[in-house]
Amino acid sequence: MNETQALTLNALAQRIIPPSPDGKRPGGAEVGFVDYVQAAGSLAWLLPGLDAAEQSAQEAHGMPFAALDGAQQQAIVDAQKRKQFRFYGELANQLMLCYYHHERVLPAIGMEARAPFPLGYTPIDGDYSLLEPVYERGPIWREC
Repeated sequence: MNETQALTLNALAQRIIPPSPDGKRPGGAEVGFVDYVQAAGSLAWLLPGLDAAEQSAQEAHGMPFAALDGAQQQAIVDAQKRKQFRFYGELANQLMLCYYHHERVLPAIGMEARAPFPLGYTPIDGDYSLLEPVYERGPIWREC
């Protein structure tokens, strides 16, 4: 991912999740989303959508997408959503996964930022013999 694509991605993330007016809840660009998607590895779904947003911004305004004001960015997103619904759907999904794992978000929405166990969430003891078919199946992944 090049610098222009990273700036476009951050601008889109900020459009999807804007920061709260009081500054307690971070926006989508403030949770390390660029690093998150790069660490995920596969950018094949992402780069064409970012390039399309950038191209639309250049054609319509002669400026990079990230340099446009919010209304101009939103107009481009609204025009592209119908054509690239899979891109925008996956973008929103991945952003939500990243966002709710960020250390500032859970306290900002009134939840304790911690692992769910052992403080208060007791796992239900069950019949582990029900997992026997899974164990018998063996590994289903491929070695790297």
